[in-house]
Amino acid sequence: MSTQNFGARARAPLALSLHSRWWQLLCGLACAMVASNPQYIWTLLTRPLTAQLGVSLPSLQVTFSILVVCQTFLSPLEGYLIERFGPRWLLAAGGAITGLSWVLTSRAESLLSVYLCYGVLGGIGVGIVVVGTIGLMARWFPDRRGFAIGVVMAGFGMGAMLTTFPITNSIAKYGYQHTLVVFGVILGVVGILAALGMRLPPPGYMADWRPQTAVCRRTRHGARQHAAHPVVLADVCDDVDDGDLRPDGDLTNGGLYARFRHGGGHRVRPRSVAACVDH
Repeated sequence: MSTQNFGARARAPLALSLHSRWWQLLCGLACAMVASNPQYIWTLLTRPLTAQLGVSLPSLQVTFSILVVCQTFLSPLEGYLIERFGPRWLLAAGGAITGLSWVLTSRAESLLSVYLCYGVLGGIGVGIVVVGTIGLMARWFPDRRGFAIGVVMAGFGMGAMLTTFPITNSIAKYGYQHTLVVFGVILGVVGILAALGMRLPPPGYMADWRPQTAVCRRTRHGARQHAAHPVVLADVCDDVDDGDLRPDGDLTNGGLYARFRHGGGHRVRPRSVAACVDH
């Protein structure tokens, strides 16, 4: 009995860490770094591929166009599948497909094979990772969406920064085919492990959080400003200082005013949803 309790206590910190949104952000960053390589590393492969296949560079560059098209225009379908089956296994599949595309490209003996393996498969894998990672980070960080998505997007550049020189040296020393196999396996394994560490937020996660409401103010010089102070009370006011409040239109006393949680609690007559105060 005591052994079971000890095991449960030992697993509790791990479970909590896996459900931490900062751990999720780290896993999302790793997935983004994996997905960046097919795009940014492509130029390193063009010269050996043109020499091996005996094709022109313009015809080979169609591969990159196919990659981008598949990544972009299949995103709505990929987003639907992620919503339907959950991000964890779909992201793992995206990482596996991305790595597999490199391994299969190493064995390509025709231009069509490169189109299908690197362009189509690579575009599908990258698209799944991009859509799934950004969508999941928006769920974990409703209060810091810009920051979380910015970190993930930074990963798309960081991944290529880490692999450009090793891949260049590997191509020069061992050839592009060996390099694609080795780094394809590495990218696939890293992508799968990072994806398996990702989770959906628990039910009711940050359900009480609400974004601040922007409120319009009007200065003494007529310029409009905005503040993030929500309306907290509405009441009927009989006393209006015309020197401080200048509502638009011909208004009489006893109108409806809104009280704002700002400074001394100014009372103003709302013109519309966003009230204007002389501040």
